[in-house]
Amino acid sequence: MKWLMQNVRQRAAFAAKNPGYALGAALRELTLADERFLAKITGASVEAIRGYLDEPISSPAFSRHLREAEQNFRELKIMSADLYAKKVLFPYAAVRALKPQVVVETGIANGVSSAYILLALHRNQRGTLHSVGLPDPAYLPEGKEAGWFVPKWLRKPWQVHLGDAKEILPSLLKELGRIDIFLHDSLHTYEHMLWEFEIAYPFLRLGELLFADDALWNSAFEDFARKVGTPEARILHGVGVLRKNGA
Repeated sequence: MKWLMQNVRQRAAFAAKNPGYALGAALRELTLADERFLAKITGASVEAIRGYLDEPISSPAFSRHLREAEQNFRELKIMSADLYAKKVLFPYAAVRALKPQVVVETGIANGVSSAYILLALHRNQRGTLHSVGLPDPAYLPEGKEAGWFVPKWLRKPWQVHLGDAKEILPSLLKELGRIDIFLHDSLHTYEHMLWEFEIAYPFLRLGELLFADDALWNSAFEDFARKVGTPEARILHGVGVLRKNGA
């Protein structure tokens, strides 16, 4: 798979420039540290988490869809989500383990993360995904709409809200009342990330999860985790994950 090999080369280049981070990631892989953390915060076994991480590529229909979409992604001038990376697999595994009823994400772009979450909901046979995002053509192949990557057979439980998260998210959360999982993947500035965390967190049920893509870009996720006082927060492959506690 050319796209997969391209991402492998990119990760190798990153590792060469950041040997400390690369060593830590390698140790986490060897000790299954990431899987153990996800198991702890979801209540699933490590074996179950490992199984969930393998599911998408083992699903014939979804795996075929990944291969067919590779050409469109190769044509992008701006890199989008890695189709096969653990950063998109971790939310998938969490959704499979927790079997949420309501999931909210910000940042749709091509819809890679959306597709993985919807696949998890499909396998769970329950739940709805609400996606909030701007249809920015800079991140899309020519002629494609936001979320084009999501196959038709996964779209039934998908509610798309096109527009600025600042305008849509507050009213959407109030309408939903309570949510089970929140995923940030929109504007990655410190101010905006912190704003999304602070507005979404009160609507999360106790024991449920908040994800933050590209959490290493700034300290917003770490600062917020300290502010809410949760001991169950970690950055896995660049994705911040925290569990809402009773504090």
